[in-house]
Amino acid sequence: MEANALRKLRSKHLDLIVANDVGAPGAGFEHDTNEVMILSADGVEEKLPMMSKADVARAVVDAAVRRLVPIRGASL
Repeated sequence: MEANALRKLRSKHLDLIVANDVGAPGAGFEHDTNEVMILSADGVEEKLPMMSKADVARAVVDAAVRRLVPIRGASL
């Protein structure tokens, strides 16, 4: 999963990619929880524990905002 996500991150010139472990017990389409890894172009890898999909969404948005703030020069 991680190797495939890194390949996509680089080949598509992305800033961030979220790898979703749909094979993990309790994760995927039939569950209310997911276990993901957020990978960034600058080499930061953030593996999130099993959590609700709403919490995963917040973590993904937070990761994107953390990377946008230095780019835009804005403060939170």
